Amino acid sequence: MSEQTATAGTPPAPAPAGAFQRFWRSRARALAAAALGAAAGAAYAHFIGCRTGTCPLTSNVWTAGLYGAFVGGIAGWPSRVAAAPRRAAEGWEP
Repeated sequence: MSEQTATAGTPPAPAPAGAFQRFWRSRARALAAAALGAAAGAAYAHFIGCRTGTCPLTSNVWTAGLYGAFVGGIAGWPSRVAAAPRRAAEGWEP
């Protein structure tokens, strides 16, 4: 059986990423965070929110849910910081 070896100038192939790692780096993470944020915002408005209607975010369950989805989507958006070391390891040129 012959083994394949990398040439001197070629970096070795990266190991395949697991399902969780692929999810963590994808935009599906932002959708999941937006769904959790929407649920949290709606729950907050329903159970704790403003009953008089003077609070613009928590007086309506739908408004609080949309705001929670927006904040959750922003918080869950994948960053590009992790891509720089991977590109350097793979030998990409800027």
